[in-house]
Amino acid sequence: MEISIILLCLLFCAFFSGMEIAFISSNKIYLEIEKKQNNFLSQTLTKLTEKPSKFIAAMLIGNNIALVVYGFFMGDLLMSWIATLSYHFSDLSNLLLQTVISTFIVLITAEFLPKVFFQIYANGFIKFFAVPAYFFTRNSNFSECLAIFRSKS
Repeated sequence: MEISIILLCLLFCAFFSGMEIAFISSNKIYLEIEKKQNNFLSQTLTKLTEKPSKFIAAMLIGNNIALVVYGFFMGDLLMSWIATLSYHFSDLSNLLLQTVISTFIVLITAEFLPKVFFQIYANGFIKFFAVPAYFFTRNSNFSECLAIFRSKS
């Protein structure tokens, strides 16, 4: 169960990081032509590109949430793995080892590789993942949550 949550978090991180780069790298003229088509995808792309700052914010916040959950479960998994080794590390060394291993995995699988592929194939990926991206953007009223949080504090 723990490994499946970690893998799911890495997939979400890859999705959010990639979509952020795809949105920035996509050909704006191509997107405008696609938006002029009269279909479901064109309507979704129109809604996604109406407020670019909201789209980018949703991708960044989604990525941060996935990274926090990943860090929690990956730290737990690495702690149990390190405990099975015959070596005994100090708490600081244990923490440093967990940080290096989990960071390396995230940087390669959920940051570097997705950003490379999403930048190269930006137009295709922005179309392919438009609906899930719209779902996360639409269901992320972060400004409203922030206003409620500020009013309570």
